[in-house]
Order: sequence, then C-alpha cells, then structure tokens
Amino acid sequence: MSPDLMNSQLLSARTEWTTSSWASVIENYTAVPAPFKSACQPLLGNIQPFPYVVFAPVMSGFRQKIAEQLICEVNDTITIWEHMGDQIITAAYPLKDISMVEEGHILLYSWLTINGVTSQGVAASATVSFNTVTAPYFEPFVDRVRPASADVDQARWQAEKAKFDYLETASFKFMNFARRSLVPGEQVIRTVWQPKIRKPFITLFGWSLYRTLYVAHLAVLTDKEVIFIGDDARLTETRGGQHGGIWQYVPLEHIVSASLTKQNDLLTLSLTLSSDGHHLNKLFAAANQREIEQFRDALALLIGVV
Repeated sequence: MSPDLMNSQLLSARTEWTTSSWASVIENYTAVPAPFKSACQPLLGNIQPFPYVVFAPVMSGFRQKIAEQLICEVNDTITIWEHMGDQIITAAYPLKDISMVEEGHILLYSWLTINGVTSQGVAASATVSFNTVTAPYFEPFVDRVRPASADVDQARWQAEKAKFDYLETASFKFMNFARRSLVPGEQVIRTVWQPKIRKPFITLFGWSLYRTLYVAHLAVLTDKEVIFIGDDARLTETRGGQHGGIWQYVPLEHIVSASLTKQNDLLTLSLTLSSDGHHLNKLFAAANQREIEQFRDALALLIGVV
C-alpha cells in the first residue's frame, strides 16, 4: 500500500471516528435512541412541545471509554440518563438544588458536571462527556444554573469586562476566559489571579528541577456567583501552554461559608456548599494573602456570614 493511500485511509477513519462522537439534539421522542426509550417514556413520551434534549454518544480514545448519555431539562429539572451495559441509570436534579456546575474543554474532550441534590433528596453529581465540537449544544444547561442575562448599558458592560484587563500580560488566555464567563448584568466584586505554583524538588550542580503543586487559576466573585477558571491538573503543559480550561460556577445562595487556612507558604480557600457540606478547595500562594482575604471577606458579606 502506498504511503499516500495509507494516509488517506487513516484520515478517513479518524474523521469517521470523530464525527461518530458528536453530540446531537433530539427533535422528538421517535428520535430517542432505542436503549433510552423505555426509561425516557414517562417524561418524554407524550410531552408537547418536545423539550430540549441532547444525546451524547459513546466516547473512546480519551481518558477512558465513556457510555452514551441523554440529557434534558423539563419542569425546572435537569435529567441525565446513562446507558451502562444493559441498564439505564437516571439522575434528576431540580435547578433550585444544583449547587455547582462545571464545564471543561480540553482539545476534543469536553464535559459537563452537575453537583447538587437529586429529586430523591440524595446529594450527588453527574457528568456528561462529549466532543468539544458540539459543546454549544450543552451551553443551555449551564445557562439554566447560572444567573439570567439582563439588558445592560453597553458602557457599563464593557467596564465590567475591563476589570480583567490586568491579566493581559500575565495570561492573555485567562483574561479572555474571564471576559467570556461573565453574564450580562453581573457585577465583578473581586478577582484573584494565581499563576501555577511550583516547588523545586531536587537541585544538582546549581540546577533545580521543579514540580507543579497547583495549576494556574483565577477566582472571580460577582454579585451573583463565584467563578473559578483553571487549567487541568491532569494534563502536562506543552511548550505553548495548556489548551482549554475548566470553569466552575457556584451560585451565592448555595455557599454556606467561606474559610481561609494557611500552611507554610500556601493558603487554602474553602467554600462549603449547601448540597451536602461538600468543600470546594482552591490553593493560593502566600503572596496573594491580602487579595484572597479581601475575596473571602467580600464573599462572606454577600452570603450574610460575618
């Protein structure tokens, strides 16, 4: 087989695999994939108009093989079905009981994770994985958990986004990520930028080798939520820096408390969430102590904890 023909066949196979992992919007109950029909019938079988439903097919070739899933939002509840072997596992999360939503986009691999209390009163989390190409299909679910968009004066809106201009020299990527994360109508109260934290673990002949203790991340406090944006700790940084990132959105009404602890030259900001007392921890360098204390204090005022 000639090299050109082999390359052509490899490219064709890769394209077919890639497109087979694309998520799709389900237009009606008839189009629901067969394995899900029985489990979905009570909720989707006779509902009119048909709600917004997205199918995420099997994903393989990333961190692990991921089962196919179905996600929808009906009656202010996000429901996720997962096809595992010959079983369908169902989890339903009322919007009012979702304490955090996370979305990650790393090259072709993306995911959406919901944390909260299910309609059965159980504290849990569920993750839907999908090809990054189809990420826009999942944004409506993220938007339902986050603050509603409001009409704002353009000058005011630009002024809010300009609060991230200081990041331009530190991390152009995070500056853009932060600007895009804001919902029109939100007011930015505090931000804390933390470059990746590295520590030397061996020194030989005057040269030190470093290991990363914590990846670069940004903490944003608005008048409605806390936003954390960070790199993926599971990835090795390339010469040009990490591609993609992870976003975590926490509504203020689901934050019970915020605390700050110090150990050696590191600070840990810990948010206690209302769903199950879960602690969301973020690490900062001691050099950021003043900024992170102001962040914690401002957050405490917003949630009514002094």
